[in-house]
Amino acid sequence: MKLYAKVFGKALVFVAALLILFGWVHRSYLIHPVAGTSMQEALQDGDRILLSKRSPIVRYSVIGFSMPEEDGMFVKRVIGLPGDSVLVQGNRLVLSIGDEGFTTTYTFDLDAKAARQLKKTTTIPEGHYFVIGDHTAVSKDSRTFGWVQAADIEGKVQYRLYPFSAFGPIN
Repeated sequence: MKLYAKVFGKALVFVAALLILFGWVHRSYLIHPVAGTSMQEALQDGDRILLSKRSPIVRYSVIGFSMPEEDGMFVKRVIGLPGDSVLVQGNRLVLSIGDEGFTTTYTFDLDAKAARQLKKTTTIPEGHYFVIGDHTAVSKDSRTFGWVQAADIEGKVQYRLYPFSAFGPIN
């Protein structure tokens, strides 16, 4: 009887440890498929990616997020951060970023609806980001739907998990 209690106790500890580990992984990471070609060459349609829910979002991070009025999850690259200067003239947005002591300026053509929304500000608001797909000709991104709210970001892409032949970190 004593042996059964010892085995049962060890099994209980093992199951509890697994549950704790599973809970931590579930709170910290998400696996998601990539749909579409907007992030080619970095990511391909059908890739499976690992997102970290706790990694800080910095300029040029690849993130996964959802949009309130859109279906599915998007995967895009962060170009504009909160506080970056923007100027919208007509359907054109000029984004000025000051990384590492010098200023870089990007110019983007916007959808008319996005231009109306973004015209209201001169800086990217706190808790918002400007994102764009690497394959700009086909990407539906901030040029179409405007700012991405931090609350809608599901995580920062860390690794491509599948296909196994392309396993590795995503930059």
